[in-house]
Amino acid sequence: MSSTSQAQHPPQHTRKEDFAYQNNAYDHTYTSPNDTSVQLRCIKQSVSTSTLTTIGEDDAPEKPKDPPVQLYESFILPCIAEYVGMTLFVFIICLVSAYGSTAGPTWLLGVSLTTGFSFFSLLIAIGPVSGAHLNPVVTMGITLAGDFNPILGIPYVIAQIAGSITGAFFTKIVVPSNIYADCLGGAHSVGPGVTAGGAILCEVLITAFLILIILMSGVDSANSQQPLPPLAIALAVVVGITCGGPFSGGSMNPARAFGPAVASGVWDHHYVWWVGPLLGGLVSAGIYR
Repeated sequence: MSSTSQAQHPPQHTRKEDFAYQNNAYDHTYTSPNDTSVQLRCIKQSVSTSTLTTIGEDDAPEKPKDPPVQLYESFILPCIAEYVGMTLFVFIICLVSAYGSTAGPTWLLGVSLTTGFSFFSLLIAIGPVSGAHLNPVVTMGITLAGDFNPILGIPYVIAQIAGSITGAFFTKIVVPSNIYADCLGGAHSVGPGVTAGGAILCEVLITAFLILIILMSGVDSANSQQPLPPLAIALAVVVGITCGGPFSGGSMNPARAFGPAVASGVWDHHYVWWVGPLLGGLVSAGIYR
């Protein structure tokens, strides 16, 4: 009789709690009577509630963003970041170059350190937004390495050149005219006694050094998660300017050379700072590939 009664009235589902303590951790599982596909799992008491995972909800597809929002975040905003970053970068470099024209022999060290520190700061600030290329050669090198969307390449370069021009004209407004003329508005110049070919070779080598550091430390998946890539890149900038400054100006950046040339009207040997860095970037991209 009792067995018949149990068959007619099967026991109701009950809440089950399973605690397994090991190394100060527990696994708490709750199974809903009505929905056995949803489980809440919590590992370790020290983990915040933000780590709670709902199985079944994670597999749900994310709601696609509106096309205007997606266009802004993936295309317009990075270009704005490159423009603003390049404006500040060139403005700072030209200011310290203007000061260096009156500072004596130590000006090169001041220029190289200021450039490296400012580049490091901008890498940290706008790197999450645009990657903080701030250099057409960097954009070209990363694109050739297969780690950047080629569609964004030309807009990035345009933003970088426009930012360089803006920063150079800001410098022209701030710096007194006599000092501005003495420092050529921050425009590059080939060192005394250095031929154009020698300056190009210098730019090829120091730019290849910079781009290789960027690709190996900031782009390569094995090293990009380390905390030091921005510092390594900034130090490479310092080394390039310190070594190449007396001979070729230590540009490594065609956009940085272009803006001050536009603002000051100094175009002597300007092709050096396009040909040399571009060839250096191609060399490093080829080595990296």
